Amino acid sequence: MLKLANVHTLYGNIEALSGINLEVNQGEIVCLIGNNGAGKSTTLMTISGILRPVKGEILFEGESIKNIPPHKIVEKGISQVPEGRRIFPKLTVRENLEMGAFLGKGNFDEMLKRIFTLFPVLKERENQSGGTLSGGEQQMLAISRALMSSPKLLLLDEPSLGLAPIIVNKIFTTIKEINHEGVTVLLVEQNAMAALKLSHRGYVIENGRIAFEGESNFLISNEKVRKAYLGD
Repeated sequence: MLKLANVHTLYGNIEALSGINLEVNQGEIVCLIGNNGAGKSTTLMTISGILRPVKGEILFEGESIKNIPPHKIVEKGISQVPEGRRIFPKLTVRENLEMGAFLGKGNFDEMLKRIFTLFPVLKERENQSGGTLSGGEQQMLAISRALMSSPKLLLLDEPSLGLAPIIVNKIFTTIKEINHEGVTVLLVEQNAMAALKLSHRGYVIENGRIAFEGESNFLISNEKVRKAYLGD
């Protein structure tokens, strides 16, 4: 479904990605783990068109997307849930969801029903402004807003950041449920062990390059990965 081939991305004059090669197959959950500053978020922003690669190729369903604007990438079926949620705090929950559905794909009422089934608390908060929600509720809203465009591929950037463990469990359970419903997921996550347990496959990024890749069980059992990222 998604392929990055030798992708290089700059921040100013600094090369943040130095030849990334990464693939996500339809129906998978794939995680991207690594230390802060390794290039995880840069990878997602390059895929979604917020940053443009200076070299390499990005293919989605066999078609190049590296030079098209972000809204066109959303139209093609890729939605991103950004780090830090970035909901619209002065808009209501419903209005945030309406913003996510701006492309008009699918039936709005059916999508809204699906969202409220995934996250019943958002139904209860439907007319509250986003800024009054708890951190966990805001993360649920950010995921839901991305789902309103009916994506084929969902990019998740640090969904567990700053949340209590019980809320993290809820978020991760919902990610698995979303995947079971047919949405492919590329997950960037600081909690490496939780990400690998959730995912089918994973990549470890170090200094803008892929250092390790493989099925999640392989990475969990890899001694170098365990020592560097899993706390062993």
